[in-house]
Amino acid sequence: MVHNGTAVDRPGVSITGDGVVGGGTVGKLRINGEGVIHGDTDCHLLSCNGSAVINGSLLGRQARVNGHAKVSHHVQMEHVRVNGSMDAGGSVRISRIGINGGLSTGADLFAVKGVVNGTLDIGGNLEAEEMTVRGILRVSGSVIARELTLKLVKQASRVNELRSRTVFVAPTLLAKWFRSSRIGNLNAELIEGEDITLENTRAAIVRGRRVHIGKGCSIGRVEYSETFSADAQAEIGSYYKIDARH
Repeated sequence: MVHNGTAVDRPGVSITGDGVVGGGTVGKLRINGEGVIHGDTDCHLLSCNGSAVINGSLLGRQARVNGHAKVSHHVQMEHVRVNGSMDAGGSVRISRIGINGGLSTGADLFAVKGVVNGTLDIGGNLEAEEMTVRGILRVSGSVIARELTLKLVKQASRVNELRSRTVFVAPTLLAKWFRSSRIGNLNAELIEGEDITLENTRAAIVRGRRVHIGKGCSIGRVEYSETFSADAQAEIGSYYKIDARH
């Protein structure tokens, strides 16, 4: 990611209360209240305590949002932390994501490492090295990851195809304590990986090296190359061992 200028030679912009400014290249963009930025914005730091609306794309190094941020186009940042929500109309590319609340995109999400406590709603595909979601995961397209952990809550999560070296899906401990009244589920067409552990999952096909199907699962077909185990309460249409090179 290339940024023109340094934090020293970039001007800073501050909005206190209600304010409207133009976009462009800035150092620190601080919003305490409600701010509207017209145009693409490239900043070293976006600090928002309140509400930010960016009518354009957001580029830069770091964003800290306590409240709500809405970006009409794309987001490309190195590090984003949100206590509240962030909505992007286009694609999102962030190295490290920390969300307590919600993140939604109109297109693909690319990340190196992300932790979401709340809702992750992706309008396209999700690609990540490590992604942990404690809450709800909804992906219109496919998920491609190295490690995916999904801790389920009351509402349903949904992906079309999920491919990850490690897949772990299970209700949160709090959901288990409250039993079925607060336990959600994951719905998928295909789940594929090396090490797969599933609970409360409905899928047409699960394919992996080492597969464990736990409680609350309904799987059409399981294909495994090394080991397979299933809880007595799991519903499995068929399962069989395949060649490891498959």
